[in-house]
Parts: sequence; structure tokens; C-alpha cells
Amino acid sequence: MISLPKLNVNYWMMMLLCTTMGELIGNLLSRNLELGYTQGAVLDVCVFAAVIALVIAFKIQHEIFYWLLILMGNIGGTNLADWVTLDPLESDKTWGLLQPLQLGTKIGSLAVLASLILILLVRWLIVKQKGERNLFSAVFYWVAILLSSTFGTTSGDFITNDTPLGALWGSVALLVTLSLVFGAFKAKRCSAATAYWSALVLMHPVGATIGNWVSKPIGLNLGNVYTNIVMIVMFMTLFVFNSRKESMSLDASEASNI
Repeated sequence: MISLPKLNVNYWMMMLLCTTMGELIGNLLSRNLELGYTQGAVLDVCVFAAVIALVIAFKIQHEIFYWLLILMGNIGGTNLADWVTLDPLESDKTWGLLQPLQLGTKIGSLAVLASLILILLVRWLIVKQKGERNLFSAVFYWVAILLSSTFGTTSGDFITNDTPLGALWGSVALLVTLSLVFGAFKAKRCSAATAYWSALVLMHPVGATIGNWVSKPIGLNLGNVYTNIVMIVMFMTLFVFNSRKESMSLDASEASNI
């Protein structure tokens, strides 16, 4: 399994950018490019699974592949969420039994959350018995990433469209909740694993609501394309800055050992 990058402020900022980009790119594929929810979900999940298999088979460790998988998981989760909750688009109607489930954002969010909790429970049992670094814990980690992204989109759309909060205040409320999780971890009120997965699950609807507010008419209405360009530039800037910072700290530690 690819080692997790250092869990610092930059990590969570990059994670937020990836979740927001995943929301926007997923919408771009299914709606702007008219692939539909079913075809978009099938295509994204298959590519996501293929890259995971490639990374595991060749034991790839480079950090860029971690972020590539995070982004692809968020893209796939967005289209999967739309497939679970929304009415079919015209291109979905040729898929027969694989047409969107149309569960709605409320029921769809509960169904996806239940699936995510089950996957996390199974992974916890695997890690407890076999340790963190084994094939099954790696696979279940990425399945959990995919489902947390799916839940992020379903719950983010629910907050945006079906509550009085809307996209902007929904984002604020989720960010406040996220800060409470970090506060609980700092005060040693919860374990590192609980804090990590709680923060990760909350991070996805934050990305979805921010993406909705920035790209759609309910907010800034910048559209999917221009918003993605800005997000990509921000992500690459953070990635390069973080890489240089880690490189400098390694050089300093080596120098101190001379």
C-alpha cells in the first residue's frame, strides 16, 4: 500500500481541493460531456480499480500516485452518488437494470453511510488481526475512500438542496464540525484512527458543498471548467511547496548527523 503522506495542514488542504475537484470533474464527465451517471460511474470505478491494482502489483510508493487515487476516488464517488440518488439522464436510459437507483439524497446518503460504516468495520477487524500493511487492508482503505466520497456528494447535495443551510452555510457548518473533530483529537478525546476517518468523511461533503457554491448559480456560478483550472493550480502549488518543505527538512536532518 502507498504510505500516507504526512498528516499536516497541507495534507488536509490538498484533500479538500481533491474532494472539490472530484465533485466538479465528476459533474463535467456525466453532465457536460453527457456520459450520464451510469456510464460515468462504471468508467470511473473501473479506472480507479485498475490503478489500485497497478499500484499494489508494482508496489508503487510515490506520493503523487496517492493523490491521483484520491482524486480518482472522488471523481468516481461523485458519479456513483449521482447514480444512487438522481433521476436518469437521457444517456442512462439505455442501461436497463443499471439505470440510476433514484433513492434521493436523504435515503441515498443513509444507504451509502451504512455501507461505509460496514467497510470501515471490516477493515478495522482486518487491521486488528493482520496489521496495517497488508493487501486486504489496502484494498478496503481505497474502497472506504470511494464510499466516503460517494457519501460526501450525497450528503453535500442533501445539505445544499434540501436544507435551509444551502451550499454556503452548509460549508460553514461542516467546517465548524470538522474543527470540533480536530479539537477532540488534540484534547485526546478520540483515537487517531477515529479522528482521521471522521475528518475524512466530513471533508467530502465540505468539498461537495464548496464545489456547488463555487460552480453553480446558487453561488459564484464559475462553472465546472474554470473552477477546476483554479483548483488544479492551487493543488499543484501546495504539492510542490509541501514536497520542497519535506526535502529541506530531510536535508537539514542529514546535515545534523554529519
